[in-house]
Amino acid sequence: MSLEVVSASSLWVGNYRRRMKVSLERMYENALDWAHLPFLHSSAFSSIDLIDSGDWGWRADLGLAQRPEGGEPPHITLQLSLDRTNRRWISSTLEGPGAGSEIWTHVFEFGPRDLEIQADFFIPGVTEVDRAATGAVYAALYQGLYDEDEAMMLERQRAIDEQAGPEEKIEGSQLDDFALGRVSSLDANLPFDFRYEGQPWRLIRDEEAWLVYTLTCPHLLGSFKDAVIESGTVTCPWHGYRFSLRTGECLSGADCRLPDPPKVIERAGWLYIQGMTANPEP
Repeated sequence: MSLEVVSASSLWVGNYRRRMKVSLERMYENALDWAHLPFLHSSAFSSIDLIDSGDWGWRADLGLAQRPEGGEPPHITLQLSLDRTNRRWISSTLEGPGAGSEIWTHVFEFGPRDLEIQADFFIPGVTEVDRAATGAVYAALYQGLYDEDEAMMLERQRAIDEQAGPEEKIEGSQLDDFALGRVSSLDANLPFDFRYEGQPWRLIRDEEAWLVYTLTCPHLLGSFKDAVIESGTVTCPWHGYRFSLRTGECLSGADCRLPDPPKVIERAGWLYIQGMTANPEP
């Protein structure tokens, strides 16, 4: 890359390369997904307020996680400009600490789900003496960010593939009750995860009542498997969407909700998923 494409005051301090088993679609989706930054990358970012967005990219006020002793976290205005033609995007710090910095990320495809990214760091105000040390700091930052991003992209692709596959059915007739197990055994092993109609669900006790909820966020298919339940709600670790387990409502105001769970019944010391009833005639 020619240095003429960036500010004359900026110095190329190094790059970061990483090969991943993800698709170009997932990578572009991740680049445009500004909302995940303070949740998935909470060690780097504390908040984000969108200013503008579109197919071209996005611009936002971004709070940094590291703060001065006793002070408020610093904020930057960050703009990500996506260039699909050249398979790259440019992350520019417009205001705040590091203003004038640009990070150019290029994507190289080796197969449908096999690509490599290279992020080049152009930083203003860096002397030749500090070039290598500054580059190492940015490379370490990107290593951590992509550790988290790659895990999210792989999990999302797995969930998409699973939904697109043949629909799984529980054994037996749809009109039969399906036994989950003895109540005594389930109580001793909560939370209890199971699959029903091809989807993952979790069984818990809530206020002494049985409660079943999906383990897949309806927004972008994030997993609730490691999410902590607080006051009858579950929060997606990817974007911070919070849902009521009893009503399914998104308490964060997003236009999505949890799917209705299968109904469970307790009978003679066993817990069952209640059998589905035939659809009524139109």
